[in-house]
Amino acid sequence: MAFEHVNSLLVADIGNVHTRLVLIDVVEGQYRLIATSRALTTAAPPLSHVGLGVERAADTMARQIGRGLLSLEADQMFIMPEAGGHGVDEFLATSSAGRPMRVFLVGLTPEISIASGRRALAGTYVTLTDTLSTDDLRSEEQKINAILRDEPDLILIVGGTDDGADDILLDLVKTVQKSLLLLTRGKMPVVLFAGNRALKRQVDDLLSPVTEVYSARNVRPTLADEQIFPAQIELSLVYDDYRTKSPGGFVEIGRHSQVGVVPTAQGLISAVRYLSHLPQKGVGPLVADIGSANSALVAGIKREPHFTIRTDLGMGHSLASALEAITPENVQRWLPFEISVDEMWEYAYNKELRPATVPGTAEELMLEQAFAREILRLLVADARDDWGLGQGDLLPAFRPIIAAGSILTEAQHPGIAALLLLDALQPVGVTELQADPYNLLSSLGVVAFLKPIITVQALEAPGLVNLGTAFSPLGRIQYGQDVMYVQARLADGQIVNHTVRGGEIWMVPALPGDPVELAVKLRGGLTISGRRRFKLKVTAGAAGVIFDGRGRPLVLPRPRDRAARFMQWQLAMMGQRGGPPPSPDAGALLPSLEDLYPTPEEAADANLS
Repeated sequence: MAFEHVNSLLVADIGNVHTRLVLIDVVEGQYRLIATSRALTTAAPPLSHVGLGVERAADTMARQIGRGLLSLEADQMFIMPEAGGHGVDEFLATSSAGRPMRVFLVGLTPEISIASGRRALAGTYVTLTDTLSTDDLRSEEQKINAILRDEPDLILIVGGTDDGADDILLDLVKTVQKSLLLLTRGKMPVVLFAGNRALKRQVDDLLSPVTEVYSARNVRPTLADEQIFPAQIELSLVYDDYRTKSPGGFVEIGRHSQVGVVPTAQGLISAVRYLSHLPQKGVGPLVADIGSANSALVAGIKREPHFTIRTDLGMGHSLASALEAITPENVQRWLPFEISVDEMWEYAYNKELRPATVPGTAEELMLEQAFAREILRLLVADARDDWGLGQGDLLPAFRPIIAAGSILTEAQHPGIAALLLLDALQPVGVTELQADPYNLLSSLGVVAFLKPIITVQALEAPGLVNLGTAFSPLGRIQYGQDVMYVQARLADGQIVNHTVRGGEIWMVPALPGDPVELAVKLRGGLTISGRRRFKLKVTAGAAGVIFDGRGRPLVLPRPRDRAARFMQWQLAMMGQRGGPPPSPDAGALLPSLEDLYPTPEEAADANLS
């Protein structure tokens, strides 16, 4: 079936722990999210076939919606195309499961071509084993041994501007050729050439007799121009080929999918590219995804996605390597109880052995959420240079911020999910917080390549969960000091006054989906989006409307105060009164509504940027 005639679409995202399905169909002329389901991924022994997990998730969905999905024919997984209210028109698959591709990177210079190659690889789940460039001082024998020893799945060759350097790059290609000719055991790596286009035929002549060669447009056609998107598309095809040849039954899933098996991260990148073109305030969207084995941070800046993917940071399969990267000392500062470094390592190793297990106690849940905070902080630190938005501890004004991955989206309360984002990312100003519990973004990002109207319409519907709008002032805040005077007019006309004090988080007592009219005045020295007072109408999310009076950068309490302070924050984010810090002047009256609203002169420019 031609994709332009597709009405219903089933997308599977195969993670290392869970396999999720989303069903999109036409409702009253618009594409909408119809149903979601999930099952445990079945890539590992004893089942060793991801198709079983997909079928289990599809069976669960079919029982939920009363719509037959699975085919009884041996050579067909789903009823396709849709007929009589059963089946679907198309099936697509994404995956982040399994071992990342091992990649050996070859280029001319570390500062230019190798750097562009690294950025191209950042959109796929890879482990970079080594690099080879003209600056490499190793002997020819050592270079060949490095390629053979690393046993890469892919050799990526970049370098040279179009119609530029050729002899030097060809010498590097010949070194690769010699290595492949000497390979006598293991799997032969494939080659992706994304360098000087004038050398494409010569590279193909040298390497295609030995292995399969893919080609993409030059990642660096000129010194001043970097084009990594075409190479990333070709990398998706390489990844599909690699995944289908890997054990676990991916080949069957790829055969049923219109696009093969696409890296989940590529779907996120595509979705952020789309979101970046929507009218918005702030820099652009930011998506944070923490999985079991991999974590990704994708930011939309100047209508282009910037991404950081770490295959050593995860909450299950990669928890030990994540703990090594973030260090136990950093994790301990987010815990209101004592735990030794050895106990932390024991938990990480046990989680790697049984990544599908869930925390059994409140302490284990807090520990995992502490891991997640530090993983997010490390991702931001890695990404700052690529963003090009200046240095410093403060997060640029990304709007919205979207959480993905079960550790963030399946917290015990939507307010805790929002708290994890506020703690780890520490946004400043006005920030819309959202969650993607169904992996909808990665699914629709892949669909966008085939039929963009599905992505446009499905994202207009409430597929993402609105956690709420957070207000975080910029400036020096002292604990217990008055920070913000807030007056909120609720949907039923009730007016709520509150003074937010230093060290406190306060949530407006509004129901999710209700409009809330806010009038806010900050004390001297503090601003939100450059203003000391403003009025604004927002919609309460699942976590309400949040006022964060803890300051930026966030100063964590001393160990002896952590238990009480953390409990205050958690209770506040769950809509319960947690005992805010005392006011220096407890008898002071709140300002009136008129005092909070801007003067006529201030109202002229009161629209927040």
